[in-house]
Amino acid sequence: MAGITVPERTPSAVRSTVQVSIDLVLFAACIVGVILAPLWGKIACALALAVVLARLFVLGHDACHGSLFKSDKVNAFVGRLVFLPTLTTFSLWHVGHNVAHHGFANLKGRDQVWVPFSPQESAALPKWRPRMERIYRSIWGFGLYYLVELWWNKLVFPSRRHIGSKRKVFIVDSVLAAAFGVAYLAFLIVIAFVTGQAWWLIALFGGVLPFLLWNYIMGTVIFMHHTGPDTVWFDKRAEWMRLRKVDDLTRDIHFPFRLEKLLHGIMLHRAHHYDPFIPNYRLKAATRRLLTHGLASAKATVDGWKHLRELSRRCALYDYDAKAWLAFPARRAATAAVA
Repeated sequence: MAGITVPERTPSAVRSTVQVSIDLVLFAACIVGVILAPLWGKIACALALAVVLARLFVLGHDACHGSLFKSDKVNAFVGRLVFLPTLTTFSLWHVGHNVAHHGFANLKGRDQVWVPFSPQESAALPKWRPRMERIYRSIWGFGLYYLVELWWNKLVFPSRRHIGSKRKVFIVDSVLAAAFGVAYLAFLIVIAFVTGQAWWLIALFGGVLPFLLWNYIMGTVIFMHHTGPDTVWFDKRAEWMRLRKVDDLTRDIHFPFRLEKLLHGIMLHRAHHYDPFIPNYRLKAATRRLLTHGLASAKATVDGWKHLRELSRRCALYDYDAKAWLAFPARRAATAAVA
């Protein structure tokens, strides 16, 4: 890719190993905290565990891109390992994310994440579906979207309707994730009985709550990356191939106190879409190079909290001809036009 040097695309085995080791230790520490801490400590550890799950997921995401280690076999092994706590299947994520999302970012019919309906499409849907879309695109619904539309439909024993193909490795990885989930939950319940605690309390704070919060984190992060007043979507492949630019497809997100660092730099998303082989710890340098070479503009770097509030109000439906986002009230006009 123009403007990105080879060293920025080369993963460091030492740095990647340190990242994986630290996050696995944090994962274990949070579980120990849930088991041993008083109630307030269990709540704090559950919240921390959700963030650790997101960190592990980002490392699995990088392994899937081949940007964690040089070896494909090591990436596949480590990727499956760090995906297990989030019950994510490595092979299915690879197809849905690397092929569909990165191969056709913001192209309706090929990309599969947060694809907006047009007003006409929304008006023609069964009544329950636009209502679900309103929930999904509310500030409280991002996690539900990820849980249902991505994790459940596409990452756990998905049907051919949702992924378009069937492969043996999909089943194997799905069984692996499901087996880990059952074993992990059983472990928490056994530990609860051994320590004389309510099993549901340990299962809630050690498993269910962190998992749901992780879904919310992921749904929110992906929504913010590919939705926004200046983010462009396409419904015609020829137009997409001719006009797409990285500044139109995604955004870099910054939060106060540099909270984005908690997620291994994945909020620096433009460089990642320019070249998915860039390791997370080199995205900052790669972003600077994009700006220096005029391959990206400063306007596509946005404040996270302000951006999130704006998205939930303004970006509900999309006019693919005018390349404009619309709020949900526009649906009433579309309904009248169809009638």
